[in-house]
Amino acid sequence: MTPPPRVFGRGGRHGQGAERGNLPPAPAAAPTPSSTTTGPEDDRLGLYVHVPFCVSKCAYCGFYSLPGATGQVSAFLARLGSEVRQRLTPDLAARVGTVFIGGGNPTSLGPADFGTLLQTLTDVLGGSPIGEWTIETNPETWSRDLLPLVRGLPGLRLSLGLQRLRDEEIAWLGRAGTAAQGRQAVEAALEATPNVGIDLILGVPELPSPARDLGTFVAALPVRHVSAYFLSLEEDTPYAAWVEAGRRADPDAAGPEDLFEVAEALAAAGFEHYEISNFARPGSRCRHNLGYWHQQDYLGLGPAAVGTFEMVRRANPGSLAGWLAGEPPATEELTGATRQREFLMLRLRLLQEGLDLEEFTRRFGPPSPALTAALSREVAAGRLIRDGSRYRLSAAGLPLANQVIAGLF
Repeated sequence: MTPPPRVFGRGGRHGQGAERGNLPPAPAAAPTPSSTTTGPEDDRLGLYVHVPFCVSKCAYCGFYSLPGATGQVSAFLARLGSEVRQRLTPDLAARVGTVFIGGGNPTSLGPADFGTLLQTLTDVLGGSPIGEWTIETNPETWSRDLLPLVRGLPGLRLSLGLQRLRDEEIAWLGRAGTAAQGRQAVEAALEATPNVGIDLILGVPELPSPARDLGTFVAALPVRHVSAYFLSLEEDTPYAAWVEAGRRADPDAAGPEDLFEVAEALAAAGFEHYEISNFARPGSRCRHNLGYWHQQDYLGLGPAAVGTFEMVRRANPGSLAGWLAGEPPATEELTGATRQREFLMLRLRLLQEGLDLEEFTRRFGPPSPALTAALSREVAAGRLIRDGSRYRLSAAGLPLANQVIAGLF
């Protein structure tokens, strides 16, 4: 049997990775259900657009990106325009409810080319019921010159990749920029929208938890969302070479204490811990990512972009050259069993919503005796909390989420 996806582990801006090692005791309090719980929204679609360019590639980054490839931007924009018009038929465009522009670093395109990208999308999506636009950016490329381009986008969210809040920690990660640049970028982003989020990297063995500065940061700058992912060791990156050479400690040596400390600091500031790696002020959860966790269909445009639509997962060519050349996407027809497994894993990521067996039954039929028995075992062990038909990770179960999920299959 194929093992289930890993839930609590290492990752970067877009996901999680490897299994954790020995874990200390969990914090005392578990999350509780919230009135802002969001469920599936009819037949709305998400739209993800991947911009593969960046100013410089961070030492730890394993995502597909092309630093300094400005000579290829025009070809990228032309090909993206063709893909948008081909894939977003009027019927599909009318269903798009959220848009997420990620990378790479989308604003590394500069105001003129980034404006062209937005115009390409809004020309097709002008009549769509979009309730949220999310744009990823980094401090070194976010400027007030971008404000006129984004202010009119409905439900605008800006997500800034700060990763760390002190200069020496930013440099240790092999990342460009300074903490002051990060603060200035957040201030400029808040001029465009109050719905600003930041990304942080946790689990760096040589560095203290960012929680020591986070409470002060979110009090001074009223960001509404924080994503906190554990550092992953990606093959063929400078950071991996540093670990191999003994210049950096293997991030697998770090425990989950950073997450617990960040959660405590953000709870004191009024944030909800709504997903394993995500925190939001009430009403400010990322609707686009909730669509992923609720298994809503979404389309992926651009090189290396992935989407799932009508039980088919589609991955665009993983290089800009292949995508520009029109290489066909890789496709995978999803089985009911695959969707069930993903349902269990994704719903348990949502710490306040959890896994609802009534919804499972509506979608997939009654749960098997083996599944109900496994859930009962986890409740008895204190790793899950049962509330009627709903199961949530307990505080004790959070650091053991991988094992809890694995035990359901």
